[in-house]
Amino acid sequence: ILINRIAEVSAALGEGKHKIALEQLQYQGKRINNHLVQLLVLYRIDQARYFANISEIGIRDFLADTLDPYMPMFINKNITVSICCSDDLYWYIDSDLMQGVLVNIMNNLYIYAQSKIEIAAWEENQTLILQIKDNGPGYPDAIFGVSMRNAQKRFSFKSNSTGLGLFFSEIAAEMHQNNGKKGYITISNDGIDGGGCFSIVLP
Repeated sequence: ILINRIAEVSAALGEGKHKIALEQLQYQGKRINNHLVQLLVLYRIDQARYFANISEIGIRDFLADTLDPYMPMFINKNITVSICCSDDLYWYIDSDLMQGVLVNIMNNLYIYAQSKIEIAAWEENQTLILQIKDNGPGYPDAIFGVSMRNAQKRFSFKSNSTGLGLFFSEIAAEMHQNNGKKGYITISNDGIDGGGCFSIVLP
C-alpha cells in the first residue's frame, strides 16, 4: 500500500525535485518489502514448508520484467544498465526465488554502482550462469573466503549490513537441484573497473 501510494503521488506531481525525493522513498519502501519477503521465505524453507516451484522460463524476458520497475531510478542517477542474453535462452528456475535474488542486487546497486551495470546470462557446461557486474567500490575484503551462512551471522547496526541478501541468494541457488547438483553463487571484485561481480550458477 505504501509503495503504491507513493507511486500515485509521484505520478500526480510530474517532474521536479519532489518527484526525485518520492522515488527515493519508493526505493526504500521496495527495499524494506524485499527484506520482509526474504525473511518469510527463509523461515518457510527452514521449517520445510517451502518447495521450489521450478518451471521453464525465457531468461531474457524474465530479466527485463524484473528490472523494469528499477529502470527509472537508475536513469535518474545516470546509471546505465545493459543486458546481454540470447532471446532463445530458456531455463528451469523458480522465478519467485530468482526474482528475490535480482531485486536484492538491484537495491544494492542503486546505492553502490557509480554509472554502469552489466547483466549477462548464458548457458555453459549444462548450467545457467547469470552474472551482474558494476563499477562501484566492490565487495569488502572481509566477506571473501567466508560462507554466506557464517557471514549472515555478522551484522552491523552502524552500516546496516546484515548479510541477509547474500545468504538468501545462496539458499535460493541451492534450492535449484538437478541430477545431484545444486546451484551456487560466487562473488568477486572482477566487475567493471574493479567493481563487484555477482554470479549465480544453476544446474
